[in-house]
Amino acid sequence: MSELPPVTDDPAPPAPPPGAPPRRAARRRRRWPKIAGSIALVVLAVTVTAMAFIKVPYVIISPGEATALDRDIVSISGARTFRQRGELLYLTVRLSNSDPNVWRWLFAELDDDVSVEKREDIIGCASYADNGRLQDELMRQSQDIAKEVSLRRLGYDVPEAGTRVIISDVLCDGPSDGTLRPGDGITAVDGTPVSTAEEVGPLVQAHQPGDRLRLSLDRDGKARDVTVRLGQRDGTGFLGIVSRTLHDWQFPVEVKIDTQRVSGPSAGLAFALVIIDDLTPGALTGGSKVAVTGSIEADGSVGPVGGVAQKAVAAREHGASLMLVPVGEAAEAREHAGDMEVVAVRTLDDALRALDRAGGSTVATVPTTTADGDPVR
Repeated sequence: MSELPPVTDDPAPPAPPPGAPPRRAARRRRRWPKIAGSIALVVLAVTVTAMAFIKVPYVIISPGEATALDRDIVSISGARTFRQRGELLYLTVRLSNSDPNVWRWLFAELDDDVSVEKREDIIGCASYADNGRLQDELMRQSQDIAKEVSLRRLGYDVPEAGTRVIISDVLCDGPSDGTLRPGDGITAVDGTPVSTAEEVGPLVQAHQPGDRLRLSLDRDGKARDVTVRLGQRDGTGFLGIVSRTLHDWQFPVEVKIDTQRVSGPSAGLAFALVIIDDLTPGALTGGSKVAVTGSIEADGSVGPVGGVAQKAVAAREHGASLMLVPVGEAAEAREHAGDMEVVAVRTLDDALRALDRAGGSTVATVPTTTADGDPVR
């Protein structure tokens, strides 16, 4: 009987054919794609995570709200008022209040109804907190100007009660950067009191470049003095700020405006129109929904506001049939307005005429009497 070959649980593999590469090298080559894929997944995961933490210096502007200026927002006492028909809407945008991460920035760039702007182009070198402080101040001033302009338009006497100076911008890397802030009130320059922006420049330019200039400020309601070493521009001292004059008035009629957390000057025209609407019979809107944006100045002129594309989206989605915008911003608004009519205005009177043409009431000077019938002076 012949002898059987030995049995084993791990039989030896057959020998590779002549000229074939060793099996170990083949297995190594098959592992490389798996290793490379694993590395790619790790890199992708790290990148995705990093993009959530990396901040970029941009401001994202997206559509906000279209809010009816009803009596919860604007209330008047001391004069006869009339019930409104239709709605005057003031428009807002949402601005990011911190640098967005890469993901948020990327998705914003892909949204046609959202604008992405360089942070420096929107708030300069100010912090988000300082810019918010300035916008709160500008909102208060826009309300007061709207009261003054609308009441004068209706024939009231509105005496001025004084002026003051605030800083509206600080030049990046300028002499005042890091010392002065937007929203600071300037009360004196080297001990000389100031009450208008026009008074600041000559007092600064009276000093030589390199001089230390003392400024008295009102910051968040607290008085303080700071010193700035002047730079040079055109051979004279240079502070590197933009200042503006704010006005105070004595109002013959009490008008309260409560926009809660909304800030900035862009609702000034809307405020002026709703005050006129409340104090006159009829309806400026003709019973329709009319959206309004635009700042307003004491002479009745309407200023640009920015973000009109996003405001047009908000107005359209809220069902407005007409949108009033400052001259120069109508084309951008129309691109996002759909079927809503967009009219450009330069002044408060332009806005009143546009409303009249759209079916609203004509506004005339009203008797300047209080709710009790007493004459207003």
